[in-house]
Amino acid sequence: MASSILRAATIQSLLKPRPHPLDASKVRVTASLGDQVGLTKIGIHKTTLAPHMQSTVEHFHDVDEEFFYILQGSGMLLCAGEGDDTPVAAGDFVGFPTTTRQPHAFQAGPEGLEYLTGGSREPVDMCHYPLIHKALIVNRVRGENVVVDEPRR
Repeated sequence: MASSILRAATIQSLLKPRPHPLDASKVRVTASLGDQVGLTKIGIHKTTLAPHMQSTVEHFHDVDEEFFYILQGSGMLLCAGEGDDTPVAAGDFVGFPTTTRQPHAFQAGPEGLEYLTGGSREPVDMCHYPLIHKALIVNRVRGENVVVDEPRR
């Protein structure tokens, strides 16, 4: 059984660079905290973005909900042209229920950005990337991800 507590030094040792599967230029340094303590229904990650780095390709989920709590630094919440980009800073909380369907990502400011992110982990989810006309089918039951093309609108 996994331990129920992760010490700060352990969390720091778990942080690893992870390029985005659809755009390797978007790299976040992250550690899956939830996995380390045996959580299976929610995912929780500590993430750091280098100065001016974008967290991911703007996206939204069909099934999984997401949240973000800004720990340090500042940046912008990017809204993929469907809304106003919004400044974020330490202490801010952002949530995306599946009903939102708002494509989003973060862009770190000059001092970088550090946040906790998490969300539900449904057995199967589809993550849409409308700016690049792709989707990622996440099948946690089979342990596989499949990239599919989406029609241009």
